[in-house]
Formats: sequence, structure tokens, C-alpha cells
Amino acid sequence: MKLTEGKIFKTLFIYSLPLILTNVVQLLFHAADVTVLGILVDDYAVAAVGACGPIISLLVSLFASIATGANILIAKHVGAKDQTRSRKATGTAIVLGFLSGLIMMAIALIWAKDILILLKCQPEVLDQATTYMRIYFLGMPIIMLYNFLAAILRSVGDSVRPMIYMFIAGFVNIGLNIFFVAVCNLTVEGVAIATVISNLVSLILGLIALFRTKGYAKIELKNLRIFKAEFKEIIKIGIPACLCSLSFYIANLFMSSGINSISPDAMTANAIAGQFDAIVYNVGMSIAIACMSMVGQCYGAGMIDRVKRTVKTSIIYVTIASLSLGIIVVLLSEVLLDIMTDSVSVIAIGKEQLTVVCLTHFITSIMEVLSFSLRALKRPVCTMVVGFICGFGVRTLWATVIWHLLGGSVATLFLAYGVSAFCAMVIYAIIFAKTIKKEKAFLENII
Repeated sequence: MKLTEGKIFKTLFIYSLPLILTNVVQLLFHAADVTVLGILVDDYAVAAVGACGPIISLLVSLFASIATGANILIAKHVGAKDQTRSRKATGTAIVLGFLSGLIMMAIALIWAKDILILLKCQPEVLDQATTYMRIYFLGMPIIMLYNFLAAILRSVGDSVRPMIYMFIAGFVNIGLNIFFVAVCNLTVEGVAIATVISNLVSLILGLIALFRTKGYAKIELKNLRIFKAEFKEIIKIGIPACLCSLSFYIANLFMSSGINSISPDAMTANAIAGQFDAIVYNVGMSIAIACMSMVGQCYGAGMIDRVKRTVKTSIIYVTIASLSLGIIVVLLSEVLLDIMTDSVSVIAIGKEQLTVVCLTHFITSIMEVLSFSLRALKRPVCTMVVGFICGFGVRTLWATVIWHLLGGSVATLFLAYGVSAFCAMVIYAIIFAKTIKKEKAFLENII
């Protein structure tokens, strides 16, 4: 799909829709785990799964940022019509995806319980959380391999098939969750096994597609190894994005630790509410990624004015989408939370969390649009530095000091997301304006 032509909003919307649907369905994997456990088991099982959420998000996002590097590199070779190097980059990416999964699997198998204790996981749910995390991470090579594979498909302009594969895997996951928990009488281990198997289904479908294709991203056995040049390029692109994500997610672990220190009910509420606020967040993130692709193509074509208009359009689009969806979730919060738990205390805490987080997610979404756009404009180091200052610095300071000074409530803790995102948004906006001005001046001098 050409992103340098046509009306900006129409192009952005069409391109972003499959990304939005894919990310939402992927989130439903975890939501299905929580829902089945909430209905068929108990709140402690839900809390156990929720305690693993921030750790899973941290490690997956860390290595998925490297997949972004593979995406950009392959797209570059596709644009240059260099099939040989494109297929070498594809093979390198596949191997990197599998190796990253092995690394995460080893981390969880060895240190799962220690990490959960460090995050102040309540004793009542510690053993179940450890079990869930270890089984889940046994399937991490499968999960990461699919993430890299999906990035490869998108790099050649195919965002539809990853969506289809995720839909199929989602239905498999829900069916297996019910089977393992209701029929086999398993608890957290059942939903963990279901998640791994469903991801295997999506991986098999994706591998079949890449082995059969005759295009730039075809998997060839001779290319299934790490090529030095391709590896360096992927790392060069992916590491700044990786460190930026890392700074935000490490700070989120402090947020998780704060919730875990309150009570098991707070842990359960966070696990349940997190399923719904994550949907709002990922809709905004999908639009930001689509914006990045458009900005990248327009920047490569020297269309700086279209870059500026694309970012402005994306900010309006993401604000309306995130704020509208956030309001809907807040209005329906009691109904949504009641699906997964009948605890009055859990519902009250979850509603408080959703109100604060969902009504401020549009600020985070604008921040992500500006951040991803700057990466496309070859300013990855800027995004990394700002991410460290605002993501790690502001959120950690808030979760460890300011939150307690404000009374230590759930609402005041989750204000950290909006405050840190606002700080980053302002800085990114200033950097973006200066970058556009500099690029326009550069082009005018050439002409």
C-alpha cells in the first residue's frame, strides 16, 4: 500500500485498521485467561495472572522493539528491490526471534519466583503466579518467533494476514481456556497452556505463508542464520527503541509493585481493569505505528509538508479515537468488571483505576504519535533520552515518593501515566517542530 499518495486521513485509517484489530485480538489472549479464571475459579487465580502481566509486557516489548528494526530493514530492501538482501534479513530476523524467545524462557524458568517476590506479589497468590509465568514462558520462543514473523509480513505491506492469523488463534485460545479449566479442572496452568498452543497455531500459519511466498520475505533454509551485516542493521535500528521501551516498562514495574503492596483485592482489580485499559492504549499505539510508516515513506520521498500534515492528522485521529473509547470504557466499567468478578471491593477499585487511566490515555497516544514519528525522521536517540527522563524518571519518582505524599490511593498512583506522558508529549512536540523546520531548510538549500 502506497502511503505517499491520496488523502491523508483515508490512507491512515485504512492502513491502521488491520493493526488495531490485530493488537486488540492479541490482547484478548490475556483477557480470555482472566475472564475464564474469574468465572470458573476465583479472584486469587485472577490476581496470579495479573501479577505476571507487567513482567510479560516488559520482556515481550523489549525484544519486540528489535523486531521493529527488522521490519524497517526489510522494508528498506523491498523499496530498493533487493530481493537477495531482503531474504537474508528475513532469515536473520527469524533466527533472532527464536533466540530472543529462548533467552526470555531461561530468565523465567530460573528467576520467576524471585522476580515476583521483588515486585511484592502477595503470598496468597505467589505459587500460582510462579506456575503461570513459568508455563507461559516455556512457550516464549513460539510467541517471539510469531512477533518477528508478523513484523516481516508488515514490512512487505501485508497487515491483513497477521490479523487473520491472530483472529484464528484467538478463537483457539478461548476454546482451549474453557476446555482446560472447565473440563480438565486446571487453573492458571490451564490458561497458560492454552495461550502457548494458540500462539503455536498463529506461528504455523505464518510460517506456511512465508515458506510458500515467492516475494521478498520468502523463508529459505540457506538464509536461516544470522548474517553479520543484517544483524548490525537490525540492532542499530532496534536498540534505541528497545531502551526507550525499557525505561517505560521498568517504571511500570514500580507501579505494579505499588499495587501489589496494597492488597490482594487491588492486585485482582488491576489484573481485570488492565484488560480494558490496555485495549484503549493499544488502539492509540496502532495509530501511532501507522503514522510512523506514513511519515517514513513521506520523509524518504522528501515530502516534508506531507509529513507535518500526517502527524497533525494522526494527533487529531488518535485523540478522538482514544478519548471516545476511554469514555465508553469508563461508562461501562461496572458492567465490564462484573463479567470477571463478583467482588464489590474489586469492582470499586477497578472502576477507580479505569476512570483515571482511560480518561488520560489520549495524552499517552499523542505522545506515542510524536515519538514514533521522530523515529521515522531518524531521531531515535532523542526518543530514547526523553523516554528515560519521562518514562523512567517521572513515573518512578511518582510511584516511590509522590504517590505516598498524596495519600497512597489507587487513583493517585495511576495519575503517574498521564503526568509522565504529558511531560514527554511536550518535549517531543518541541523536538518535532524543530526537526521539521530543519528538514525544510535543508531541502530548500538543495533546491
